[in-house]
Amino acid sequence: MNTEALAPLAPPAVAVRPVGREDAAQLMQLCNEHAEQIAFERLPYGPTRQDPLELLEALFEPPLRAWAWLGHAEGEAIGYAAATVGFSVLERAYYLQLEQLHVRASWRALGVDLLLLQQAQALAVRLGCLNLQWQAPAWSAAVRQLSSRTRATRIETVRYVLPLHARAVMDSNAADPGHV
Repeated sequence: MNTEALAPLAPPAVAVRPVGREDAAQLMQLCNEHAEQIAFERLPYGPTRQDPLELLEALFEPPLRAWAWLGHAEGEAIGYAAATVGFSVLERAYYLQLEQLHVRASWRALGVDLLLLQQAQALAVRLGCLNLQWQAPAWSAAVRQLSSRTRATRIETVRYVLPLHARAVMDSNAADPGHV
């Protein structure tokens, strides 16, 4: 009898590392997959720009304005996290804003989300940030699970999005009969 066939499979090794220029295509692929999955949630933000120039500038051109990490397993990029720095006037301090965190569904049980979050936490500490913040729809089960595992304080808010694209502003003015 072959006992190797009965042995449980070991979970694949997962590695998380900062995104480099050579990872841009993998990052864009994961971003596109993520955007498709949360398309309804993203409607108020308008269409995604197809040209990655601004993203690449923010990630790689000084001064850096964004940071990202990729999770890998079995030689495949399986998830990513991205963050930017914000500033709170009231606290008089910087904070790290976790902009996105996404792991492909088939890999979520491995805790890749927590590994990606740990990278963001470590960056926040290195940058001297007061805290790490993220936001998501209140109905997001994945975020509720993540926040409960990290002991994050959940603060209910309403986020307003004011479009600044010229066409969006013109369309909103045209839709308002009281606008002169």
